[in-house]
Amino acid sequence: MDHVKNFYHMILESSHPLTMGLHLIGKAAPIVFYLIGSWFMSFTAQFIAVLLLLAGDFYITKNITGRKLVQLRWWYDSVNAESGPMSFESHKQYAPGPPINPIDSKLFWTSVYVAPVVWIIFGVMCLLQAKLLYLVLIAMAICLTGWNAQGFRNCDKWDPSAQEGQSDSWWQLPNVGSLENLGRLARLQNMFRST
Repeated sequence: MDHVKNFYHMILESSHPLTMGLHLIGKAAPIVFYLIGSWFMSFTAQFIAVLLLLAGDFYITKNITGRKLVQLRWWYDSVNAESGPMSFESHKQYAPGPPINPIDSKLFWTSVYVAPVVWIIFGVMCLLQAKLLYLVLIAMAICLTGWNAQGFRNCDKWDPSAQEGQSDSWWQLPNVGSLENLGRLARLQNMFRST
C-alpha cells in the first residue's frame, strides 16, 4: 500500500499532474483491456477497443504529453522532402526555456520505453500459445508504441544547430507526396490490360 501512496505523491510532485496521469492511463488502458477484456467482451470488441486505445495513446503521447512533460514533439512530413521526412521540435531550440521536471522526465521516458517491451512479452506469450489472431493485435501495438518511442528518442537526440530539420537515423516511410503517383500507376496498369 505504501508503494501506491508513494507513486501517487510522485505524480502530485509533477509539474503537470493531470497530463502525467493522462499519459500513464493512456499507456496502461490498452494493456488492461488486452488482459481482462476477454472476460466481458467478444474477441472483435476487445480487438477494436484495444486498437482504439492504442491509437488514442499514440496521438496523446505524440502531440500532448510529450510536448508538455519533456518539451519534445515529432511528426512525419511527406511534403517537405528536401529537409527529410521527419520534423522535430525540441526544448533545445528555445533555450533557455522552462526547466523540465525530473519526475516528469523519468516517468515519461520509463513509460515510453516499457510499453513496447510489455507488448513484445505479450507477443512471445501469444506465439507460445499459438494465438495468431491476438498476435495481429500485438503486432499493431508494438508498431505504435515502438514508433512513438523511436520518434521521441530521435527527437531527444536531435541537435537543431547541427542540421536544421534533418534526421538521418530515422527509418523512413515511403514518400507519397500527392495523388499524381497513383494516377501514374493507374496509367501503367491500363497499358497491360487487354482491350
